[in-house]
Amino acid sequence: MNRYIALVLGSAILASGSASAADNVTSQEDIASAIEVAFGVTATTRYISRGVAQSTGPAIQGYIEPSYGIFYAGVWASNVDLGTSDRAEIDLYAGIRPQFGDLSLDLGYAHYFYDKTGSCCGEWYAKAEYAFTEEFAAGGEIYYDHENDAKYGVLKASLALPHDFSVSGAYGTYFDNTNDWNVGISYTLQEKITLDARYHDSNQGPAYFIASISFDSSFRLGR
Repeated sequence: MNRYIALVLGSAILASGSASAADNVTSQEDIASAIEVAFGVTATTRYISRGVAQSTGPAIQGYIEPSYGIFYAGVWASNVDLGTSDRAEIDLYAGIRPQFGDLSLDLGYAHYFYDKTGSCCGEWYAKAEYAFTEEFAAGGEIYYDHENDAKYGVLKASLALPHDFSVSGAYGTYFDNTNDWNVGISYTLQEKITLDARYHDSNQGPAYFIASISFDSSFRLGR
């Protein structure tokens, strides 16, 4: 009888251990499948940031961004020509993107590096966009560099047009007399390739007409 009870208890323990192991494997697979990795590359006739040219000619820019739920982190890079020895900019960033109905938020921090001079600076950012209709969305962004006590804000809007076209524009300011704005039209092919023609202007320097082509995609781990 005691031997029978021992066999029953032993089998139950083994079964329990096997179930726990199976649950653990399932959990790991679920976590892996919930991790999405977005990536993309852009070729542009000139790298423009906040109305100021960061390159004297064409630029190639790329990024990779893993995310899990509302959490994300990524790296973005571009060639630059700033009149210095630096030839590349590398941005590291991380944050969260919660969504409340038609309101999308993006809260995070980005730090900027250059290939020769190293760490430059960093900014906290908060972005909000509201989809008023399926075609029209508008929002704003605010950036704060706590080391240099510098602020930059943007108001923007976009309107989807028939046949996968859209128009968009933005107005940015450093909250002083330094302002910039842009307006452009885009065409998206199969939700992955985007052609964009955009006019940039500011009170900091010359205006630019920029053309770019972008490829964006994503995949999930564990699939």
